[in-house]
Amino acid sequence: MNSFKHYRYKLEYLGLVIAAWLVQRFPWRWLRPVGFFAGALVFFFDRKRREVAFANLKAAFGETYDEQERQGIARKSYQIFAATMLELLWSPRLTPQIMDEIADIEVVDLRSSPQLEGVPVIYCCAHAANFEWTGQIIARYTKKFPVIAQKFKNPLLGSLFNRWRSSLGQEVILQEKAMLKLFRYLKTGGKFGIVVDLNLKPHEGPIIVRSFERLLVPLTRLPAELTLRTGAILVPVECLMRPQGGYKLRFLEPISVTSESTVESLTQAWWNALESAIRRHPEYWLWSYKHWRYRPSQGETDFYPFYANEFPPFDALLKTALSTAKCNT
Repeated sequence: MNSFKHYRYKLEYLGLVIAAWLVQRFPWRWLRPVGFFAGALVFFFDRKRREVAFANLKAAFGETYDEQERQGIARKSYQIFAATMLELLWSPRLTPQIMDEIADIEVVDLRSSPQLEGVPVIYCCAHAANFEWTGQIIARYTKKFPVIAQKFKNPLLGSLFNRWRSSLGQEVILQEKAMLKLFRYLKTGGKFGIVVDLNLKPHEGPIIVRSFERLLVPLTRLPAELTLRTGAILVPVECLMRPQGGYKLRFLEPISVTSESTVESLTQAWWNALESAIRRHPEYWLWSYKHWRYRPSQGETDFYPFYANEFPPFDALLKTALSTAKCNT
């Protein structure tokens, strides 16, 4: 590590520690209004990511929303993300009693309930609304609840974020070390959660799914693989913002698994469920993130966002996915 990066990492760490200390002085009901104000300011000044958000909305929805509506969705997305980050920094103050005040749950199907003991469940959610507190809320109802997290480029931040994310007892597991550990855990009737990232690299062994009807994107195979290997129930989770403050978690119907199910079909199915939730509340999703970095070199691709590029390993992954699909039909 060069000296510049070393000092930059230290400054990032120190800045977050100071910010967390300040945020934790607030009552929790202040966090959303303060976050919305900060998010609106960032939206106004952050031209580059604002353009990414507009491009993503156009790529996903076409002409469903006009320019003014896209601007409103993008601004609200910034505001919600800012509030989510403030709430994450506030996490050390969480207690079971405070969480009962902040959040409640809605169970669409009894099998999806985190209160059902002895049944292995994999919960999947998108980077929408307060995805950071989704694991905290579920942990309120389970004895043990591991959450999968990706590794930070800045190694100093990993332990800091893990501490915030495990305030109510979750165990944070790095994604590259998760498969074997979670396989054993599910076999004993455990439950765990994963926040879905659409930006996997082709060499990480993802599954290609179709998002928003036309955008091809690599997605983690981990939930589907573990479902088929362990018999666990695969449950999409939607985080909803309560108008009076706080959140409601909606546990959707488990993804149907049959003898015909494959890793590819299950991955597409649970993404479809999460995408339906995003369509209901597009302002909840993180539109300023570069979700679709790769585009195919063949076929119609004009609708991909401006930052998407052709990438030979992605084309190779698409070719493999096509071959697999033919073999499964």
